[in-house]
Amino acid sequence: MWQVVGGLVLGLALGYSLQRGGFCMNSAFRSLVFDKDRSLIRAWIVVLVINVIGVNLLTEIGFLSPLVAPLFWPALLVGGFLFGIGMVLAGGCASGTYYRCGRGMLGSTGALIGFAVGTAALDGGGAWIAQRYLRAPTITIEGAEPTLFNLFGLSTPVGRWMLIGALVIAALWYLARAPEQRFVLGWGWRKTGLAVGVLALGAWVISSLTGRHFGLSFTQPTVSVTRFLISGDSSGVSIATWMLLGVPAGAFIAAKIRGEARWSLPEAKTLARQTSAGLAMGAGASIAGGCNIGHSITGIATLSVGSIVGTIAIMLGCWAMTARIYGGNARGTASANGKMQSAVSTVG
Repeated sequence: MWQVVGGLVLGLALGYSLQRGGFCMNSAFRSLVFDKDRSLIRAWIVVLVINVIGVNLLTEIGFLSPLVAPLFWPALLVGGFLFGIGMVLAGGCASGTYYRCGRGMLGSTGALIGFAVGTAALDGGGAWIAQRYLRAPTITIEGAEPTLFNLFGLSTPVGRWMLIGALVIAALWYLARAPEQRFVLGWGWRKTGLAVGVLALGAWVISSLTGRHFGLSFTQPTVSVTRFLISGDSSGVSIATWMLLGVPAGAFIAAKIRGEARWSLPEAKTLARQTSAGLAMGAGASIAGGCNIGHSITGIATLSVGSIVGTIAIMLGCWAMTARIYGGNARGTASANGKMQSAVSTVG
């Protein structure tokens, strides 16, 4: 019972924080190339700083034995790129889709249904052969999954923490140079990054108490929920499932308090596009073994080379589809952002 309660409470807090901070990694990744406001990228970097330090410290003292994403590079490149394309057309990443459902955005609900179908179809479903084929070529380092540690031959704690220190210093230097946000709707990037980062690290802690040595994940828990709803199979249900289910509820609470919870139904063609885009997201996440959460937060916390490659592929897919929608002329302009919002019919 404590797993259900603990997972739901953490998920509620995460959904609340995602909604209040408007934390969507589709918007964050897009801003690197197409927008002057990098607030969400800074929030993501804060999340990574907290989790890279926290996860590796907990590993060093023996509390965690984290699972590291494999470097099955064809699957990461193809799946990540497909996921990136899908999240642009869906109007949000996996976590963004879940929390926007909580605030009443029915277009995101359509994307979520597509995401669930896509993940289930590729992960043990009828289209599993594509996943298996693309995951076959896998790179290891002396039989281990590649991380930045074994890639650079850092086998001692001193060497590992020197690398972590260098990465953290570089991140803090970038954050220290950030301009002040002139217009903030909801939480600023510092508060958002701190809240999401602490909760993501908390997910590692409470998951490890159940023998699950992994942090936040949206792809596998979505598969477990889908299988349970379709066939009653509860074998995949874990504490991560309860975390996931808490996210839209937490987002609803945050939106209700702020008067932002309302039903929003897009035009039929937009709803169809978001639903099919969710299908692409789900397929891509299953092929790549993770989404913007499993790879771009949880996986990078372990300094997994596979998760870094997967994240880069997600970014490339995001940028390619954004450029396709923008027509290549709208970098860093307010009109371009308006065009994107119109294209995906989403808010926030």
